[in-house]
Parts: sequence; C-alpha cells; structure tokens
Amino acid sequence: MYSTRFDPLPPPPFCDLKGSLDKLIHWSSPLLSEGEIEASKNAADSFGEGDGPALQAKLDGLRTDGDAVLDLVPYWKGWYLRQRDALPVNVNPFYLFDADSVPKEEDFCRLAARLTLGAASFCLDLDEGRVPQESLKGFPLCMRGYDQMFRSSRGAFRGTDKIVTGDPDSLEGRSVLVMVKGRLHLLPVISSGGSLRGLDDLTEALRSLVERSTEDELPIGLMTCPQRDEAADIRSALTEDEANGKTLRQVEGALFALCLDGECGTGTERAARHFLFDQGENRWFEKSFQLIVTSDGLSGINFEHSSRDGTHMGPLVREIQSRSHRPFPQEDRPEKGLDLHFDLSQELLDRLKSVKEGCMALRESLIQRPFLFERYGREHMKAAGVSPDCFVQMAMMIAQRKLWPSWMSVYESVQMRRFQGGRTEGTRPITAEAVAFVRAFEAGADRETLRAALKDASEAHKGRISLCMAGQAPEGHLALLRQVWLKYGPSMGIDDEPELYRSPSWLKMTKNYLSSSTTSGEGLALAGYGPVEQGGLSARYLSRPNRLVFHIGSWSCDGDLAERFTQALDGALRDMEDI
Repeated sequence: MYSTRFDPLPPPPFCDLKGSLDKLIHWSSPLLSEGEIEASKNAADSFGEGDGPALQAKLDGLRTDGDAVLDLVPYWKGWYLRQRDALPVNVNPFYLFDADSVPKEEDFCRLAARLTLGAASFCLDLDEGRVPQESLKGFPLCMRGYDQMFRSSRGAFRGTDKIVTGDPDSLEGRSVLVMVKGRLHLLPVISSGGSLRGLDDLTEALRSLVERSTEDELPIGLMTCPQRDEAADIRSALTEDEANGKTLRQVEGALFALCLDGECGTGTERAARHFLFDQGENRWFEKSFQLIVTSDGLSGINFEHSSRDGTHMGPLVREIQSRSHRPFPQEDRPEKGLDLHFDLSQELLDRLKSVKEGCMALRESLIQRPFLFERYGREHMKAAGVSPDCFVQMAMMIAQRKLWPSWMSVYESVQMRRFQGGRTEGTRPITAEAVAFVRAFEAGADRETLRAALKDASEAHKGRISLCMAGQAPEGHLALLRQVWLKYGPSMGIDDEPELYRSPSWLKMTKNYLSSSTTSGEGLALAGYGPVEQGGLSARYLSRPNRLVFHIGSWSCDGDLAERFTQALDGALRDMEDI
C-alpha cells in the first residue's frame, strides 16, 4: 500500500466523553427552545453518568486491537459501505473541469487521451512511491485515501458493500475501462514494463472505439445505479455465470473508467445534470472515479465516496490537469485492448429494464441550480479580515431565514487527515455569534456594528473548524458511541437506545437540512452533489478570487426550494458586500 511508506500518524482521539457532551449542548443550543435545551442537558447528564462511560470503555477496548472500529464513524469508509441508497445523486459527487485548465484540443478523443495519460502517470508515481506526503499548516496528512484511488471499485453486496481491487500487473490493472454508448472496452495505457502508451496511438484507439461502437439500449452499467441491495442482487445473479464473473473482475480491477459521451449541450445546468447523473446511459458509478469527456469538449469526473473525500480528489484533479499537458512520446507496439461482453439472461435483462425506468424517475426527482456570483470573490472577503468560508456561511444563513421560520441545522464537512485513517468531521456553522450577526443584519444595524458582529462570527466559525480538524468536535465521537451501542449494547446489558440520541439536541443538530461543502476550486468550473434530507438543500461552492460558484440541489417534491434559496442567497451576498 502506498500510504504505508510514511510514518504512522496519531490515531483520532474520540476519547473525551464529557467534552463531547458539553459541546453537543453548546453547538445545538441556537436550534433549540429553552425547554429543549433543558431536556437535552438532562439527557447528556444521564448519558455521562450512566451508559456513556461503559460505551466509551468498550470503544477504548476495541481500539487496542486497531482502529477498524473507526469505520463506524459517519462519512467514513464503513459508514458509506453500509449505506443502502443508490450511488448516483445520493452518494457520488461530480467535478466539472475549467476549460482553461485542460489542454486546448479540438478533437475530444485527443483531449480524453491527454487526461487519461495524466491520470495514469499519477498512478505510476503512486505505485513507485514518488508522490510526497501532503501537509496542512505544518501537519503531515494521512495518505490512505490514495491507496484505492486506482484499480478499485465498490462492489454491491447485501447489507454492506465491499471494496474490490485489481492486480497492478494484470492486463486490467494496466488498462482503463473505456465506456462508449454504454458499451465496455478494456484499453491498456501502461505497458508491462511500466511505460505510458503514446498520445497519438491512444487518441486513435479511442477514436476507433467511438466510431465503431453502437448504442446499447440496455447498458450493463445500469447495474451500478439502483438502491444497493437491489444492485447486490443483480451482481449476484450476474456472477452465477463464471465467464461473467471474470469479466466483472476485469471491469472492477481497471485503473478507472473513461466515459466518452456525446454532446452535452450549452449551459451550466445541463452540464451539472450530465456530470452528476446521466441516467446510467454510459457510466459505472461503482468505479473509484469516472473521467468523463463529451464530444463538445467538456470534461470532469464523477467519483465514488467510500474510500476518498474531496481533499483527495482535489489533488487528483490538479495532477491530471497539470500532467495532461506533457508530450507523452509514442510507445513501441502498444498492447491491444478487449471488448467486454456479458451473457445476460432474460431475468437480468428484465431487471436492467426496470432499473432504467427507475433511473428516469431518480433523474426527475432532483433539481440542480448552478449559480454564479460575479460581484466579488474570496479576495474581497479576505480584505475585510473575515474568513471567506464564514462569510458565505453567514450569507447562506440569511438566505435560509427567508425559507424557514426557525433555524435549520447546517452541515459542513471538515477534513481530519492529520490523524491515521482520518477522514472528515462535521462542523455546525450556526453558532451563537452567527445568530447574533444575522439578527443584527435583519434589524438593519449600522455598518460598524455588522462588521464587528461578522468578525466575532468568523472567529467562532474558525474555532469550530479547528476543533474538527483536531478531532475534538462532538458529532463523530458521539455517533461512534451510538454505533458501539448498536453493535454491542445488548451484550453489555444496554438494551434500550440511550436517551441522548433521542434528545432534541442530537435530533435537531444532526439533521442535515443544508449540507454544505467548499473548496478553492482551482481547476474546476463547477462541483456538486445531491441533497441529503427531503425538504432540505445541498450547497457546494467554489471560492475563486473574484467570484463564487455555487451548485444548489433540492428534491423536486419540494417545489421551487432551490430557486428560492438561490435568489435569497444572491440577495444576501449583494447586501453583505459593503460590510
């Protein structure tokens, strides 16, 4: 494994029970009435004096045998693998590449070849240990997320999925899975000696696949689209045939998927729809990542989340884009590829037909609203001495007040990679200081009052993010203790769910009515994912020097929620400009 080349990092703490309980009450208080705060304090005290210490001791004991138990933490690997929702829309995010960050090629097959070789080049450097350890603010970061970046797929199994990996020395381990019009092809891009395929040859090979492929009306990639237990049943039926099982192993062990699509069309909304979910027409959503290139020159990725986060995918994007400009000299006698076929019974064909109908319904269940704000960007916010992330979060809080009569919990992902195996923790941006700022804003306070309140909110926001990065936030720790109860509670004599997890503080704080995430977005034109809660929103935004790029998502059953939020957010950002 690539990550084992580096010295082990400290394990995530998850040990301060009293601290986590105190923070739970403090962090959730803005969402609660006085009566709910009192009830939550009583539940926290009861947990801290009763079941909590026993569950903490059990957790500590489990960790003496290693940190496998940490897969139970929300939004970490095991949590994703147990999730039964369909991967498209619910799990897999998308990144749309900025056209200025990729090579200027009129031939989309040549663009695809460059991006493919850029990714394969990065894979070779990972294989050989030539990629240095990343760091943030002086802290070395865990690199485990790169171990299964290539030659990896999420296999569907009932109850809990499994990560399936390929052999680097096999044909598929040196090949990219090329998808054209729903049909699958295995195309070598790394030789048995470890050299890259030449650019011209790869371009011609891709063009040949595009020209000779006919539309598959019922593509096998549909099997990666439904709810996970249904996907597991299809996988099980498919692999009853030994030849099908071998072909599936080739698909899953390939470096990554390269999806060569037809025209996407103009407009960011069409691009967002296409790169998030194309209704399964030319995708394999279980692959670690899918590199997507359209015939009208758009490019980007769609990635499976269980073994990787945005903090891994951002560097991957930068590596692909920077390496794609290299010359890639021609290799002598490149290996031939394979057309991959499955023998499908009538039962499997009927299942895929049903899945295809479900994909159409899933596509229509989602509303995506890209939003470009061009009046200013992060440099304007930084000039005011305020965290750009806090500034945008405050604007989103002002916007949510236009939609909902009371505060609704906001989730924001924060990386925990300074710890061994660390993934993410969730901060909750609605602090007492944030509430004070929004109330002052709504009351029409003067500029100096608002500026002082905004700086207070910014400091509180940065403080919570620092706690998350240091492994001292409450949510991951307490959620992990709940998972310990679910798995071991009866054998410990704790049959009933602790009251803490039915308290207003826990139920209201952990409800993700607004699921948010951000990055500087270098190399990206847009990024996004689907909403988490019915009645809620997703908000992925890129903070560029002179503009902000948002992707807002909602469920269609919630009507014009995304549109109303976008309009309110635009108004809030405009009104906050002079602060």
